[in-house]
Amino acid sequence: MNRRAAFAACALLGACASPGGSALVEAPPGYLDVRAIHALADASPTPRSVSDPLPGEPDTDRWWLATAHAQLAGPEAAQHFDCALGVRFAQKPRPALTRLMNRLLVDADSLTRLLAARWPRPRPIQAVEGLEPCQRVSDAISEDASWPAVGAVAGSAWGEMFAALAPDRAAEARRIGREIGLSRAICRMNWPEDVTDGATLGVRLYAVGSESPAFAADLEAARSEVASARAEGLTSPGCAAERLALDQAGRGATSEP
Repeated sequence: MNRRAAFAACALLGACASPGGSALVEAPPGYLDVRAIHALADASPTPRSVSDPLPGEPDTDRWWLATAHAQLAGPEAAQHFDCALGVRFAQKPRPALTRLMNRLLVDADSLTRLLAARWPRPRPIQAVEGLEPCQRVSDAISEDASWPAVGAVAGSAWGEMFAALAPDRAAEARRIGREIGLSRAICRMNWPEDVTDGATLGVRLYAVGSESPAFAADLEAARSEVASARAEGLTSPGCAAERLALDQAGRGATSEP
């Protein structure tokens, strides 16, 4: 099986998809109210370098990993952290973990939209003729502002979350959270500066969100699910491909159990 097929199989045969597929459900509310979101929205964009190339190349291992990382909603998004934690989250439903991740994603989206409206910056696929994204993109998404990268905000927040849920894998979890953000630049959806700024915002968002009583309840429920997943002793068949992609990019971030 070639490397592209390995990532495709990961997505189609269960390493990157939940049993039976996932149904469209109404997004849950975030943890932060409007006042908290506005308090976080005090950032301004790092000036974009016009000389630095975008990271990654099409049809490389890292490109296909970035394609998998384009799934930013639960329950599938939890599986980006399978290899970091040495588990296989898709083996069974993890409703508390899905709820926790999706509520953080809602907060990340709210913060990103507020800042993007203040500091509009075209996406790479809009600014550079001929760039191809690693995913299917609607006109509405392609025309959205690039800064800050919502994937980087969510990814770094999730990295902090998994670090709290599995402290012995904290470093691995945080690395994967950062890689999810970097994948948005590799996908030509955001500039590297959008990713860097987004990652910083994600850590701040998590710190504020974690003070919510609702967050604390969800975190404890998710902690039990993560512990159960680790006790199952299963690992994702996509870990070898992920490790290869990150090693070739100079950022090996996965860990075997």
